[in-house]
Amino acid sequence: MGTGDNGGQNGVTLNANGAFQKGFYGWYFQDDWKATRKLTLNLGIRYDFQTAPTDRFDRYSWFDYTDPNPISKDIGFSVPGHLVYTGGGNRRGIYQPQYNNFAPRLGLTYLLKEKLLMRAGFGMFYIPAMEFGDYQGLSLAGFTQTTPYVGTVDGITPANLLSNPFPGGLILPPSKSAGALTNVGQFTNAVENFRPTPYVEQWSLGFQYELTPNNSFDVTYVGNHGVKLLFTFLEKNQLPPNLLALGNQLLDAVPNPFFGHITSSGCGLDQPTVPRGQLLRPFPEFCSVQNPQAPAAFSNYNSVQFTFNHRWSQGMQFLASFTISKYLDNAEGFEAWTSFQGAQIRDFYNTAAEKSLNPNDIPKSLVLSYIYELPFGRGKRYGNRMNSAANAILGGWQVSGVSAFKDGFPLGITAASNNTGSLGGFQRPNLSGDPHVSNPTIDRWFNIDAFTQPAAYTFGNVPRYMSNLRAAGLNSWDLAIQRWWNWQERIKIQFRAEMFNAFNHPNFYAPNTTFGDPGFGQVTGALPPRDIQFGLKIHW
Repeated sequence: MGTGDNGGQNGVTLNANGAFQKGFYGWYFQDDWKATRKLTLNLGIRYDFQTAPTDRFDRYSWFDYTDPNPISKDIGFSVPGHLVYTGGGNRRGIYQPQYNNFAPRLGLTYLLKEKLLMRAGFGMFYIPAMEFGDYQGLSLAGFTQTTPYVGTVDGITPANLLSNPFPGGLILPPSKSAGALTNVGQFTNAVENFRPTPYVEQWSLGFQYELTPNNSFDVTYVGNHGVKLLFTFLEKNQLPPNLLALGNQLLDAVPNPFFGHITSSGCGLDQPTVPRGQLLRPFPEFCSVQNPQAPAAFSNYNSVQFTFNHRWSQGMQFLASFTISKYLDNAEGFEAWTSFQGAQIRDFYNTAAEKSLNPNDIPKSLVLSYIYELPFGRGKRYGNRMNSAANAILGGWQVSGVSAFKDGFPLGITAASNNTGSLGGFQRPNLSGDPHVSNPTIDRWFNIDAFTQPAAYTFGNVPRYMSNLRAAGLNSWDLAIQRWWNWQERIKIQFRAEMFNAFNHPNFYAPNTTFGDPGFGQVTGALPPRDIQFGLKIHW
């Protein structure tokens, strides 16, 4: 029909590339003290400091959340918030860093009695912040520019057609010329003036017992607590939740006080009228105000780990580890391997409500690794009892493998639509029944009828990740057999046969967790089937 919803044109050839720099410094003191014959203490303290990122040409900017924006003089009333450039009399770093990053370390080893050892430890670890470029949200505001395509303001009426998508032309990066008016009418990053350093507290208490000279058993409690961890971003321009009670009145077109003062906007601030909700936002002169990598999240991990270790003897090595754990947090950050589920924050005014299991939570995990040399051939246990032909056929073979059995990770149910009207928050469905089915299948992994669409201007009640609804677990056997032959004096030949998922067990991916999608609740993928490969290696 010649129109669209939204989009934009990035002026790549005009945008600046950053020349960023950030420093990391660390000092530490450590001492090992053998207090008694049975007790050894590992004592230490570390001090870490990391500078705020700088740009060689001082093109960074941070956001003043309280100072009035200069556009207030034009519209006759005060609206807060504006960007502040580094350099030119201001500090060069994009934020004020934290200086009191002292991290104590304590380790303890105590011989309770012969063959029984206790180990304990505690440590704090400050996390290096990698904050370069748009991926980390520290873009060069004013030196990069995207011209937004505004297809509609109210979601119904066309504003611009595709035949002339940018009637005002492409917006050129204004550099610092716009000053505190930079990005007015647009999206803006909003790095806070002060940024604390994220850190993790770790502790453990374990007991190790020597069963025999080649066999030992460990049981250890391991925990950690993440403090001031990173959200991907926090939207600071969301409507306060109490205003959602206005309902459809938030969509009413009202006179736009910014009309004529803002000439290009991605949310209609350059139009004669604007939805009422836009003017009720904390920073109505901006479309979005996002604090990137906001250090405001937390995590808690607790586990009991059992380990049996048979050291190499009589042609065999075996290691078994079993872990029972629970992992809670309110943000998984940038790099979680299961973050494809896409759990987004519902209400940025209530991030504590995002507390749930982490998407990497695996309650029970058993991993076995093993190597076994067959007891045939010269010098082996049964080699002397067999003739040379039998030894030549059976001798020298080795079997190895890794077997893993793990619970599935928790599912995060999201929604295909978002009718919160919050101008920043996201929506999840309501849970109105039992999500379990008695016999899960790939076509119906859970009860999709247990989820319903929440009312408009509400956030839904499904938690970020559900503790009682999980993807399929893992049952994996990776095996290998190999043999060495000596040929002449200096040449050795190795043959290997490796089998991944040796028993061809189906290990399914997570089901579709987007409420409103046609495939909601269906599993459409799996890990690879059995894969066999052969190798021949010659050493000389």
